[in-house]
Amino acid sequence: MHCFFFLYLFFISFVFACVFFFFLLRYDDYCNAKFRYSYGIEVFMSPVIALHEDLQKRLEEYRSTRGFSPVKWIEHKCAALNEYMASHGLKVCVTSVSGGIDSAVVLALCSRAMRMPNSPIVRNVGICQPICSSAWALARGRENIQSCGALEVIVDQTELHKQLSRIVETAVGIDGQNFARGQLRSYMRTPVAYYVAQLYSQEGNAAIVMGTGNMDEDGYLAYFCKAGDGVVDVQLISDLHKSEVFLVAQELGVPANTLQASPSADLWEGQTDEEELGFPYDFVELYTGWCLQLSDEERQSFLHSLSSDARQQYEKYKDACENTHRRNAHKLRGPINL
Repeated sequence: MHCFFFLYLFFISFVFACVFFFFLLRYDDYCNAKFRYSYGIEVFMSPVIALHEDLQKRLEEYRSTRGFSPVKWIEHKCAALNEYMASHGLKVCVTSVSGGIDSAVVLALCSRAMRMPNSPIVRNVGICQPICSSAWALARGRENIQSCGALEVIVDQTELHKQLSRIVETAVGIDGQNFARGQLRSYMRTPVAYYVAQLYSQEGNAAIVMGTGNMDEDGYLAYFCKAGDGVVDVQLISDLHKSEVFLVAQELGVPANTLQASPSADLWEGQTDEEELGFPYDFVELYTGWCLQLSDEERQSFLHSLSSDARQQYEKYKDACENTHRRNAHKLRGPINL
């Protein structure tokens, strides 16, 4: 009798253990899920905030009409970069590499352009500038530089940032909080990028600083630092939605560590862009690429076609998206002349 009881307990425990193990596997699959885009290409992205299925369907319809081809886009963009460099007597591309997808793509594009026949580009430089940064940022940044054969420059400004923030705060009489000090990190990277470009230029190889802003983040949300990563000479991916940046990254062979990571400005430990913004980049793509192009009548028809939950999510994300756009719109206008 006792033997049967223990066998029964063992069997129940074994079943629960199997179920638990299966759940862990499925959860791991979810966290590293493959998202299939309507372009017929699979890329890895860790889900942060998901669109309602009604909105996702509309997004897929928009993507199918856009008909984006990473291969054709890369060929065209690299040719355009080479033409620009040649017509202005430029020879070196300098990119600040954060460990994120955007800078990885820009750096890889410069390498691809450099390898094209008769390219005027003689140096492709990637700069890693850790300032109180997470270890993953530098590790991914270096991996991205090495994977595309670019020249690596590492300038660690962590101690300088601590000293400078302390000097300025003492002079002003105000203690800087996390956001202000975080902005200073971005400000400090700008002169380094331009000084690196100037050093190459003084050696007879005229250099420019490459921008890393995409259509959704920089073009609409203006989710960048005005006097930081917003100060550049040439933008290469400003015509790409965030999802398309991932597609181009896959085509260019950007390392999996960057492809699989949720976009993050590394503002604090565990920070992700979408959680901070309160809406996914997919919604920005849907809203700017499709919804804003509709007439008032078409927009009302679209809203009525949504389920209650989908409409509620749409309104929530729309308000947050528009608020971010309005708050940051001054960055898109440049200096105001009164």
